[in-house]
Amino acid sequence: MAADIIEFPERGREDRLVASVARHEAIISEVERFAPDDPRAGLDGLLAAMERMGHQLVDLACLLLDDETRAQAQNALISLTDKIAETRDTFDRLGGRSST
Repeated sequence: MAADIIEFPERGREDRLVASVARHEAIISEVERFAPDDPRAGLDGLLAAMERMGHQLVDLACLLLDDETRAQAQNALISLTDKIAETRDTFDRLGGRSST
């Protein structure tokens, strides 16, 4: 009786890519639910989702891009995070959102 060698797919880059894309899609679905009901109350949630989306984009970049381009994506995330923090501060000063 001959033995067949069964090769199981190695859990690696492809699985991480699929999982990262799925997390990104979940964040997009979450964002789509914020604004229609109460845009003012959903602002903090929207900003938090934007931060998570930025992190997911960097995660995707790590899987798909070369080192130089990945570094550019990480710098863009830092810039995005800074802008989100500025936006939160501005709305806090204007009283545009409730504290959480």
